[in-house]
This record gives sequence, C-alpha cells and structure tokens, in this order.
Amino acid sequence: MSNSLVRLRALTVIGFLGLVACVMAASTATTRGEEPKTNACGCFQTTAGECICTRKSKCDCPGECEPKGCDEKRQKELEKEIKEETRKAEAAEKKRQQEAAEKQRKAEAQAAEDGDQVSVNDTEARAQEEDRSSESKVKGKEKDRKNKKAERPRSDAP
Repeated sequence: MSNSLVRLRALTVIGFLGLVACVMAASTATTRGEEPKTNACGCFQTTAGECICTRKSKCDCPGECEPKGCDEKRQKELEKEIKEETRKAEAAEKKRQQEAAEKQRKAEAQAAEDGDQVSVNDTEARAQEEDRSSESKVKGKEKDRKNKKAERPRSDAP
C-alpha cells in the first residue's frame, strides 16, 4: 500500500508541474501574440498610458507617444527662433533709425545751404510714423508664431 501511495503522490506532483508548465507556456504565447504596434518614433503607449520607446529615435512624432525630452527640445527651438527674429527686428529698427537720422542731417544741411529752415517737427513726425509701421510688423510676426505654437498638438506622455 505504501507503494501505491508514493505513486499517487508522484502523479499528483507531475500533474501539478504539467499544469504550471501549460499556464506558463500559454502566458508567454499571449505575450508574444500581443506585441504592441509602434509609431514612426518606435514608441507605443501602454494600457496605463505610459509611453515606452523601444529604440533611440528622433523626435518625429509630435502629438503622439514619443521619446522623453522631445517636447522640451521643440520648445527650446521655438524660443531660439523667437530670439533670433527679435534680434533681426531690433537690428533692422536700429538701421532704420540711423538712416532716418542721416536723412534728417542731410535735410538740415541742405536747408542751411539754401537758407530755408526745414521744420524739424515734420522730419520727426515722418520718423515716428516709420517706427510705428515697423513695430506693427514685428508684433504681427510674434502673434503668428504664438498662434502656430498653440495649434500644435501636445503630448501628455511623461
């Protein structure tokens, strides 16, 4: 009787190990069968909403699941562009003011030669009008950039 009891226990253990092996094989098969689809950046989003990237890639997927730091990188590039455009606008404004001052000097010199007095107020009024038109152009460009930035879809992935 002890011989049959040993056999029964051995069969129970073997059956249990077989059951465990079947469960493990089934779970790995379902894992392999459910490979997530990645986007152009090589990233996918888990059911928990976490963004996972399988390979190192560029930031080519704005608004989608993409590698960490892409949003910050895009923001820095935008700020750099704005600074560059502001610098160009300031340089153009400075050049325009220098040209206006040179025109005023020439007009005053010509008036002194001719004996006529050119109204300084007329010259200043023209310079102020030119200032306003150039400032409105610069502000219009900045508004366009801000509108484009607001239209870009943002990624909420961490």
